[in-house]
Amino acid sequence: MSLAHDTPSPRLEAAVCKTCGHLFLPSGPVCPRCWSAGFATRALSGRGSVATFTIYRQQYDPGFVPPYVIALIALAEGPRMISNVVGCAPESVRVGMPVRARFERRGERVLALFEPDGVAPTADAARQGEPS
Repeated sequence: MSLAHDTPSPRLEAAVCKTCGHLFLPSGPVCPRCWSAGFATRALSGRGSVATFTIYRQQYDPGFVPPYVIALIALAEGPRMISNVVGCAPESVRVGMPVRARFERRGERVLALFEPDGVAPTADAARQGEPS
């Protein structure tokens, strides 16, 4: 996954092959479909759905307080990426649930996290299951 940092607000970007048009994540030295070394980046909508997920209930890192959701997000444009689902109770996450990206700065990094799409989370729900 790539984040455009030089824009007023961060956005998701993926590599797009100039030869075959394949859109892929993560970016690499060549297209995984045709092996061409010619590619550019394309902005993504930030919308997708939960393809699969797990709820972590044990603390493995001091920055991530359980419970929290790790999910494989199927982006609307085709690529898939691993991220957290936040802004809702972990038990409410479901396969197929529509999500949208939201960006949070953590130190020097900007993380792309995903929240339920179409539901305005309450302040209490937004804190539940979120890594701190």
